[in-house]
Amino acid sequence: MSNQLALIFVLIMLLLAALFYAVSLIKKRRRKAAFKLPFPPAWEAHITKHVSLYKSLPQALQDELKGHINVFLSEKYFEGHNGIEITDEMRVVVAAQACLLLLNRETNYFPHLKTIMMYPSAFRNPNSEQAHLGNLGESWTRGPVVLSWGHSLHGGKNDNDGSNLVIHEFAHQLDQEDGVGDGTPMLEHGHIRTWAKVLSKEFNSLKIKKKCKRKSFFNKYGATNAAEFFAVISEHFFEQPKTFKKKHPDLYAELTKYYKLDPIDWAD
Repeated sequence: MSNQLALIFVLIMLLLAALFYAVSLIKKRRRKAAFKLPFPPAWEAHITKHVSLYKSLPQALQDELKGHINVFLSEKYFEGHNGIEITDEMRVVVAAQACLLLLNRETNYFPHLKTIMMYPSAFRNPNSEQAHLGNLGESWTRGPVVLSWGHSLHGGKNDNDGSNLVIHEFAHQLDQEDGVGDGTPMLEHGHIRTWAKVLSKEFNSLKIKKKCKRKSFFNKYGATNAAEFFAVISEHFFEQPKTFKKKHPDLYAELTKYYKLDPIDWAD
């Protein structure tokens, strides 16, 4: 009887493996087809107008970004709150900024994310201990990304102030892909040691500067915890690469290795 149960168990596992492979193959083919879809002129007009970094990208990366946007919008659902009505402009502008984080490397398109919740401006989370302050954005490990549309739009238009709400929240999504937001996204083999060494040193330095009220290139909100540090330095990486590299060359090198990009190549 035990041998029969063992055989049944093995067969079930094989069937589950085959099912998982079939689903993965279907998803891969669907994404490939979506990636190659023509990009609507109206969508390109939206990102040209509202996502300043797009205009700085070389043609190859612009084309790749548009393909990623196609896939992203085919898989993610946008939900309006506090009276806001979701438009194509909102969807495309948010998707373009989020997909900047996916350029030039293999991606699974923020696999745990299904819904982006949009508010017209700063919103209040009744479950937060700081509900009276109002939030601009949130990213949940296996839940939604929540964004203020006004601040998402502002961040897209201003590409050199080191502040971008969408990049910040979607950097959290990258960090959370392994199930925990700890400032360490899924890294290639052999990268973890240098990542941990450099980011730990820089994070501790920022905490000291915040405590001692000393000037810092990085937004001091990054001193909150390791997860916020990764999200904050990602904003600076894409928007202020020249100054970032000059002031923090080792940390900049770690991000170029992770993101497989060097924004200095296309910075103004």
